[in-house]
Amino acid sequence: MNKKWVTIGVLSVLVVGGGYWGYRHFTAKPAAVPLITAPAKMGDVTEVITATGTVKFLQTTPLSFQQAGKLTAIDVQAGDMVKQGQVLAQIDPTDLQLAVNQQEANLAAAQAKLQQTLTGVNATDLAAVAKAQQEVTTAQQSLVTAEHDAAPAYLANQVNLATENVTAASNSLAIAMAKQNGDASAVQAAQQALTQAQAALTTAKQQQNGGAAQVLTQAQAAYASAQADLAQAESQATQDKGAPSADVLAAQASVLQAQAALSTAQTNLADATLTAPADGLITDVAASVGASTNQSVGSSTTIMTLATDPKDLEIDTSVDQADISKVKVGQKANITLDSYPNLNISGTVSQIAVQGTVVQNVTTYDVTVLVDTPNSVLKAGMNANVDIVLAQAKNVLTVPSAAIHGSGADTGVLVPGAAAGGEAAGQRKAAKWRKTGSSAGSGNRGTIAGGSNAGGNGAKPGGVYANANVHFVRVVTGLDDGTNVEIKSGLNVGQQVVLGVQSAGGAPAKAFQGPNKNNNPGRAMGALGRASHGG
Repeated sequence: MNKKWVTIGVLSVLVVGGGYWGYRHFTAKPAAVPLITAPAKMGDVTEVITATGTVKFLQTTPLSFQQAGKLTAIDVQAGDMVKQGQVLAQIDPTDLQLAVNQQEANLAAAQAKLQQTLTGVNATDLAAVAKAQQEVTTAQQSLVTAEHDAAPAYLANQVNLATENVTAASNSLAIAMAKQNGDASAVQAAQQALTQAQAALTTAKQQQNGGAAQVLTQAQAAYASAQADLAQAESQATQDKGAPSADVLAAQASVLQAQAALSTAQTNLADATLTAPADGLITDVAASVGASTNQSVGSSTTIMTLATDPKDLEIDTSVDQADISKVKVGQKANITLDSYPNLNISGTVSQIAVQGTVVQNVTTYDVTVLVDTPNSVLKAGMNANVDIVLAQAKNVLTVPSAAIHGSGADTGVLVPGAAAGGEAAGQRKAAKWRKTGSSAGSGNRGTIAGGSNAGGNGAKPGGVYANANVHFVRVVTGLDDGTNVEIKSGLNVGQQVVLGVQSAGGAPAKAFQGPNKNNNPGRAMGALGRASHGG
């Protein structure tokens, strides 16, 4: 009997002990999941569009000879500062100078013969002839100038220079108008400068489109008129003397022909010298001594390039068609160089192309950014990174971009701890989400890693967060700079948000640093979920 009770006692102990062990085994809470968190804090968020481009001079003018010939001298090199009218280069003037000398001799001979024919003329007639000859000389000089100004290459250079001036003035006006609380007098001055530049461009184009030719025609007519007056004065002197009119007419014709030939020779000689049309910097010399220049109507060989305002720089960039509608003239830009990572230069959007460029079915638009302040480091030809500032939010509540999940009305964050008032409501809303959760998130902020679209406030996520003591909190977001996101409502300063979980090995999983042009937040969080499984 005693043995029976001993057996019963042992069995009772085993049953009670086994039950206790089973209770502890099956009801034990899973090990806490180590979280990676960050506090919500005040800061600045700047939303930008990032582009790359090349630095170039704002205003450049190609320079060329108006006369064909062999280059004998280049008096400047790239990097030289020059003054308006300064001699830059020359072609061989030997033959051209000989032609001038010959025509001067011919003219002197013709005039001597005419004077010989008029020997014996009275003083009054001689004075009239001398006056008429002076008028011919003046008209001839005007004709030489008109012929020079009507040359196609000269006209093209003038139009290029005027166009660059209009561009610069237009950029200055756009920047002055875009500045908040801008100086009204600065805007007015910029407007006046633009009006003057546009008027100069109109004049240059009119000259190119026939205005210069008309001036040349008028100069030719004035020269012919002066020659006619001279002929009349000489004829009157001949009549008073009684010399044979045929001899006088022949001598007069010889003088006129010699004067015309000399005018042409002088123009050609002047065109053998290339001078600076304005003050500026020689940016490039494209020819070398000994090379020949080719002249054709409407075009010529570029010898060198002149930057009329070398301190003014701009950057040519391109922006994708998906973002171009966000870019406006006058927006500020931050310019950086890979070779000078600590150097920040300010800029302003000055031009936006109206016509896109298509390359391999991708459409982009050219955007020009004007460098606001000259910098000795920044050089034409450099590659630059440009962040065009679309919007800024200063001293606002922010969280890391990696903390944001969901989209639209379901945008939110994961917060450590249980939801206030329990999880029941959130759990009911998120039941389907947890049930269908997987280890990899997808989409653009559309999912939480390891789950589908978030439920309501207090929802407990599944997947890698199934055993984590966290809950979902809806937030209203503002600007996102790819690193931090503005939080307009839903969180308080100092409140912790979840960025990820540590891997099974104890090392922290790599937290997502925020979206950029090539990152997708959903995919990144999915990768974070996979990393947390230790796989």
